[in-house]
Amino acid sequence: MRLLCPKCEAEYKVSDDIIPSEGRDVQCSSCNETWFVKSSPAQLERRAIDPDIISILQQEVQHEMKARENEISSQKAASTSSSTRKPAPAAKPKTQKRTPKRKSLLPVEVIEKKQIKSETPLTTPSEPEDDVPPLDNRQRGILAALILLSILASLYVFAPKLTETFPIYTDWINSYVFWMDDMRQWLENIVRDVLEYRQSFG
Repeated sequence: MRLLCPKCEAEYKVSDDIIPSEGRDVQCSSCNETWFVKSSPAQLERRAIDPDIISILQQEVQHEMKARENEISSQKAASTSSSTRKPAPAAKPKTQKRTPKRKSLLPVEVIEKKQIKSETPLTTPSEPEDDVPPLDNRQRGILAALILLSILASLYVFAPKLTETFPIYTDWINSYVFWMDDMRQWLENIVRDVLEYRQSFG
């Protein structure tokens, strides 16, 4: 407890037990000033506290001190373990552009439908069945005749170019062209005779 002389302002430090609860007169040793000192409120409160409560408070203080010591020891252990680790390499600055924000998530029903579709087993497409029956002998003969006629017609149409490209076969190509002209003339005569015969009955 601190006492201050009201006259010379001398300061004294005394124990709390010297001043009783009802207070007492004190005298300054410097100027012999006497004044009345009341007991401090803290001292009154201390005397009013139950000893059982004090023991409980002391136990709580001890428990708190132990908890703080454990926390400090764990922090020291963590700091020592982190100091023994190798320093992480400095992260390189990213030069990539920022990715756009993701769109809103799909509803749960849509996601479940997509999962059901993806879980269905994939079936390899079967080879298309050949519904076209194979050609018989008659159809093969007609196809061969058409191919032959197309070749002969192309020879007749492109005869001038063929003679320029292959001058060795000029005589053979010319004879073929003359024969085709004769056949055309013969067919025209037959068609004309048939038409005249039909007109005679008209």
